[in-house]
Amino acid sequence: MRTFNSRQAMITQSSLRRQEQKLHRQEEILKAAFDVFAAHGYEATRIEEVAKKAGIAKGTIYLYFRDKDHLFRAVVNSVVQIRSGTPSESSQGTGQQLLRGLLSRMYAHVVRSDKVRSIVRMLVAESGRFPQLAEIYHQEVIAPGLKAVQQVLMKGVENGEFRKTKALDFPQLIIGPALVAMLWQLLFAKRHPLDVDAYLKAHLEFVLSSLG
Repeated sequence: MRTFNSRQAMITQSSLRRQEQKLHRQEEILKAAFDVFAAHGYEATRIEEVAKKAGIAKGTIYLYFRDKDHLFRAVVNSVVQIRSGTPSESSQGTGQQLLRGLLSRMYAHVVRSDKVRSIVRMLVAESGRFPQLAEIYHQEVIAPGLKAVQQVLMKGVENGEFRKTKALDFPQLIIGPALVAMLWQLLFAKRHPLDVDAYLKAHLEFVLSSLG
């Protein structure tokens, strides 16, 4: 029995090591892919160049990602972390607390993120020729974010904290100022800096006063 248990333990440890190695390799590929996408854009990016930057064979990338679209989708997910945990948190805390937390995370992980701005710059430049890029970003980031906002607003309405407004149908009204801030950072920040902390405070004040 001891021999059997020892053998099982060795198999388990070996399996865990392989899994860790696989995850590490995937992280290396995603980091290399982001760098290449950011430097050259979607159209000019070649899988061969991503593989070279990651220090692996081209075929290795296809063990993890079916094609360039799937690689781009994974890069977006690795860069934008705002979605993590938001929908499940909609039952914890008051509506106001949840909305503050949600918008604060949006500013921390999107508005302030140089990497997200690189992705958005690529979308603006290339989604006309490659509409799947905008669709990927919408599926992976925008749609889950809007759903999270709706859940928070519904909770606030049910608790009597928020009025029932058209923001329930158009949660874009709630996140709109954050998108403006992100575009401002992308286009104008070098010459016309935005005080993001003060802007976030004003955004929260404006939204909560309009819902109360």
